[in-house]
Amino acid sequence: MRKTRDLLIISLIYLLAFAAGFLCCFKIDNAILKFFVFDTVATIVTFIFSVILANSSVYDAYWSLTPMVMSIWLFLETRAFSVWQLLLLTCFNIWGLRLTLNWVTVFTDFTYEDWRYRKYRAETPRILWPIVNFFGIHYMPTIVVFLGMLPLFEVATNGSGPLSLIGDIVILIGVLLEYFADKQMHSFLSSTTSKTVCQQGLWRLSRHPNYLGEITVWLGVFLAMLPYSIDKWMYGIGFVAVAILFNVVSIPLMEKRQLQRRPEYSDYKATTSRLLILPNKK
Repeated sequence: MRKTRDLLIISLIYLLAFAAGFLCCFKIDNAILKFFVFDTVATIVTFIFSVILANSSVYDAYWSLTPMVMSIWLFLETRAFSVWQLLLLTCFNIWGLRLTLNWVTVFTDFTYEDWRYRKYRAETPRILWPIVNFFGIHYMPTIVVFLGMLPLFEVATNGSGPLSLIGDIVILIGVLLEYFADKQMHSFLSSTTSKTVCQQGLWRLSRHPNYLGEITVWLGVFLAMLPYSIDKWMYGIGFVAVAILFNVVSIPLMEKRQLQRRPEYSDYKATTSRLLILPNKK
């Protein structure tokens, strides 16, 4: 009952955030600026409620839910209804829906907060915590995801064609990587109480297959645009930003924690690929 109650509260928070974002942006003509203002205002509202509830994980589902809302709104507004445009929109929202449902599975209630947020709060001077909390935990991911969505703006306004299927397929490959990686990890964690290392399925060949899947999704979004808007190659900045975020921040942080908690992880690290799916080293 607490989980249901708290999920409803988070849903109401997101509705209020989206309403505030809409009121601040609906008169803006430029599509990219319009949705940037919407995304920024919605993030600020979500942040305010995360402070009130003293739980930064209020933001967690925002990462995948808001891009779905913005992409559907964008394609409806620009009347992007060709089969190639709709295929890209569908593949993109399969990613968002799967990731959001995975979060719902993991979320318990407001007693849950991502261990990384707790770590940052404990290590940050109290006077600086609001700055780190907003810019590091809330707004930076918002900016990275928004940059990753730039190809969608181009496809929605200028169209695409059969070659966009390459990007669609890459997106779905990324979704499948994330799905199987998360499923295998959930299965492992539910079947063991020891501090052993998960080496089931994809995790036997990559230390972070779920992150590989996420990076692959954003590469696919970029590739779906590229054949028909090669002059917008700079929109690849979103895919690059996602790759940097995982390789520079998420992976080192996760590996440091695993080395501290699981004695076998150092051997696993020495023999298993960091990100790509590769045969084990001897």
